[in-house]
Amino acid sequence: MPAYMISWVRVEDTEVHSKDYLPNAHAILTRHGGKALSIVDNLEATEGNLPDGRFILMEFPTKAHAEGFYNDEEYQPLKALRHTISNSDMAIFDEGLVA
Repeated sequence: MPAYMISWVRVEDTEVHSKDYLPNAHAILTRHGGKALSIVDNLEATEGNLPDGRFILMEFPTKAHAEGFYNDEEYQPLKALRHTISNSDMAIFDEGLVA
């Protein structure tokens, strides 16, 4: 069953994010079978409230693949870097209602 990671990211240092974080994180993402399905700056809520920032929706073959990406040993320094240059809200999920 496919799994998804959703994030709202607020980047404070776009230069470091673009140069040092994104290319390296993307390589690890794809190694775990992940791909970005949607990236939207400042997604507007139809109802209620959403976190500020860039919305990112990623798909993985399974929840284990998504967790493998997030917990990958090579990703940990990048995660630490991301925490110094941005803040975010994130969730991984694989189950939901299907009509």
